[in-house]
Amino acid sequence: MTAETKQRTRRQVVEEARQAALDSRWDEAIEINRELIQRDAKDTEAHNRLGRALMEKHDYNASYEAYSNALKSDLANLIARRNLQRLEILRNARGEGVGSASTIFPRSSVFIEEVGKTWVTELTNPVPTSTLAGIYAGQQLVLSDADGRLVVSLLSGERVGEVERRTAERVIELMEGGNVYEAYALGLTAASLRVILREVHRDPSQIGRISFPRQIQETRAYLRERDLLRQRDESDFYVDDFEDLEADDDQPAKSSADGDEEEAGDGDEVVEAEVEGEIDAANDDEDPDAL
Repeated sequence: MTAETKQRTRRQVVEEARQAALDSRWDEAIEINRELIQRDAKDTEAHNRLGRALMEKHDYNASYEAYSNALKSDLANLIARRNLQRLEILRNARGEGVGSASTIFPRSSVFIEEVGKTWVTELTNPVPTSTLAGIYAGQQLVLSDADGRLVVSLLSGERVGEVERRTAERVIELMEGGNVYEAYALGLTAASLRVILREVHRDPSQIGRISFPRQIQETRAYLRERDLLRQRDESDFYVDDFEDLEADDDQPAKSSADGDEEEAGDGDEVVEAEVEGEIDAANDDEDPDAL
C-alpha cells in the first residue's frame, strides 16, 4: 500500500466518523474512532470525537478518559478542556444532568448575529448548573409565555431558565402579533446559560418594528467609538520619551479636527447606512428605552 493510498484511506475513515456523529449513530462513531486511535494513539481529534460519542451514550467515565487522552496529546486543546470541565459537573451530579440520547446538530447559521434580529443574553432564574451542564452548544431550546415571563425550556419540556424582563416583554408582545422566534444554547457561564434569540419570521402586521432595537443601539455606539478612535492623532497613543511628553504639556492640545482623518471603507459605509436606517425605523416605531 502506497503512502498516498494510506493517507486517502485515513481521510475516508475520518469522514465516516464525522458522518456517523452527524447522523447520531453513536455506537458506529465509537467503533470508527477507536479504529483511528489504533492507527494513531496521538490522534487528538479522534479522541475528542470518541469522547463526544461516549458522552451521548451517557458513559461519562469512558468519555472523561477519552477527553483526557486528547489533552495528553495536545495540552492546549480547548475542546478537550471544556468537555472535561463539563464532565466533572455531570459526574458529580450523579445522573441529574440532562442529556440527549440523540443529538440534533444545529445549522451553523444559528450562531450568526444579525443586527436587530438576534439577541444574546444570559438566562435568569436558571436551573442548577448540574442540569445546565447537559446542554450542548447549539442545542435548540423552546420559548414560551408563562404569565408574562418568557420561559426557556428543552424540547422535552423541562424548564432551564427565563429571558430577562425587558427583552421578554418585547418578544412576548411581538410573538402575540405573529412573529416567530427560535432560541439556541451558546454555552455555560459561571452560574447560568448564554442563549441566542433569533427572529425567524416577521408577521406583516409587524413590518417596521425591530425585534431587538437595543442591539442596533449597541452597534451604533460601537461604530461611533470606532470613528472617534480613527480621528485621534497617533500622539494620543504613543510617547517616544519624556522630553516629547514635556513638550506636549507646554503646547495647546492638538484638535482631532486638525489631524488627517482616515476614510472609512465602502463596506463600513454600507454597514453604517444600514444601522442608521434601522435606528430611524426603530425610533419612528417607538421609544427604544421602552424595551
